[in-house]
This record gives sequence, structure tokens and C-alpha cells, in this order.
Amino acid sequence: MAYKKIVVAVDANDASSTLMEKSIELAATEGAELAVFHCLRQSTVAELEDRIGTFAEMDQSSFHRKRLDRNHAEVVHAEAWLQGLCILAKGKGIKTRTHVAIGKPGEDIVEFAGDLGADLIILGRTNRGTIADLLLGSASNYVVHHAQCSILLVHTHPSSG
Repeated sequence: MAYKKIVVAVDANDASSTLMEKSIELAATEGAELAVFHCLRQSTVAELEDRIGTFAEMDQSSFHRKRLDRNHAEVVHAEAWLQGLCILAKGKGIKTRTHVAIGKPGEDIVEFAGDLGADLIILGRTNRGTIADLLLGSASNYVVHHAQCSILLVHTHPSSG
């Protein structure tokens, strides 16, 4: 089967170099476009309160503005990171694009791939463990069960400290 549009979903906690190497190799072999995707998790209210103060210390509009500013800064940083990951692919003549979402990784990966008309989604799979997956959720599990295209799970090892 020839793939024309491949989405690779990267996470800063995964060994992205292994995942990107495999994705670039496949995109080059298939002559496919490579879309590099990353999802920033929407922070919980408790996390935001820890970082920017309590609700009692600021009014709602100030809280909202600080959250938007923080989200914007994180998106800009993530976009720059994804562009860096694309350098090797571009050097091999592979058409690339990047996309950063804020929300729920599994759902956002499926939505982006569907909107793009992707033939394949490539995900990293680490040895985080079944208990961690149950407690934290698993984006790869969601994607496997909801995506409308083929899925490739690449076993990666988290980078050591």
C-alpha cells in the first residue's frame, strides 16, 4: 500500500529521534508528505493556580489573559521544536508540515489525521506500563481504536536523564 500523507505524533517525553528517523525513512520510501504533530495538554485549574496564583489574587479576566499568554508561548516553543525535527526530512526532499494542538492528545491526533486525509499515523510506544496507561490514559490506545486510517506503533525508549 502506498502512503501519500503520513502523520507522526511526537511527544517531548518520548525518544522523538527514533520516531522521526522511522517516519522519515518511510515517507522517503513512499514519496509521502510528512505531517509532524504535537499536542500540548490543556492544564488543569490546579496546575494553573500553582503557576500563576490563586483566583483570590486576580480577577477572572487577568487569569484568562495569563492562561492565553502561557498557551501562546507554549505553542510557539512547540512549533519551533517541530520545525527542528523536520530539518532532516526537508533535506531528503520530503514535503513537511507541522501542527500543534492544545487539548487531549488521542482525540486531537485522530481529528488532525482525519482533516488532513492521512493514510497512516505513526506513534511512539514506550514501556510506561499498563498501570500508568490506566491512570494517565493512553493516546496511542485511543488512536488505535478511533482512527480511520492505518496505524504504525514504533517502540521507543524514553531518553535517559
